[in-house]
Amino acid sequence: MAPVAVPDVAGAWETAHKESVTTPSQAKARYLLKTVGPRIAAASLGLSDARRLKRWAKDGDEPRELVVAQRLDALFWIVRAIDAVYSVAVAARFLRSSNPQLADDAPLVVLAGAADGDDIRRALTATRAFLEG
Repeated sequence: MAPVAVPDVAGAWETAHKESVTTPSQAKARYLLKTVGPRIAAASLGLSDARRLKRWAKDGDEPRELVVAQRLDALFWIVRAIDAVYSVAVAARFLRSSNPQLADDAPLVVLAGAADGDDIRRALTATRAFLEG
């Protein structure tokens, strides 16, 4: 019997982080629209609908509010890391699912309501725990 491949969680996490820092907002928006879809992506960013996200993807506009830009970076990081270890479908389910590390809130709820870096870090920490799980 062939051994089961163990994913390189640390490598996936580090690569996703680097990509979240170096990838332009336009490419992040396109990736998120294509992978987790407009509803999950917009909800995770705290947007009322996906129009702004689609505009960023199409026109290359940047998020105006710092916290929204930080949420975009974090969401991209989360989805890229989970996709590298599991799949995009798992990333979408992770974002929507209750998480015990987040007081049973879904990561997308925590990200959407993030007012500062502390809330974003909570979502990133829960993601890393999920990956290392």
